[in-house]
Amino acid sequence: MIKLTIPYLPKSGNTLQNYHWAERKEYNDNLYSEVMVAWRYYREDNKIPKLPFEKAKIVFTLYFGDRRVRDKDNYVRGLKPMQDSLVHQGIIKDDRWDAIQTEYYQRYDKEHPRTEILIEEVR
Repeated sequence: MIKLTIPYLPKSGNTLQNYHWAERKEYNDNLYSEVMVAWRYYREDNKIPKLPFEKAKIVFTLYFGDRRVRDKDNYVRGLKPMQDSLVHQGIIKDDRWDAIQTEYYQRYDKEHPRTEILIEEVR
């Protein structure tokens, strides 16, 4: 199992739909970079399994700084660049429907809002 921590939360779909295409590209590029850095730190401290995973279970856990009720689908849309980055970094082979299982959870951490990504190979 691989655990990556991104030190902030994704933008909601409502926010992203109002972005100009250039702003969306910058947002996506920033998330790609964050996943790349998290992956680099993970590799320094952990044994790396054989990659890429042909099939994987990906669990996204969003730790919000407050307990407001949020629309899950809005945040799932903001996570797509992180998922794409897992392919780009060679952690998973593809993010097709038949290659991944995804789960999404919301948690609370007032001091350290963040996004955690767990990636596990599925046989």
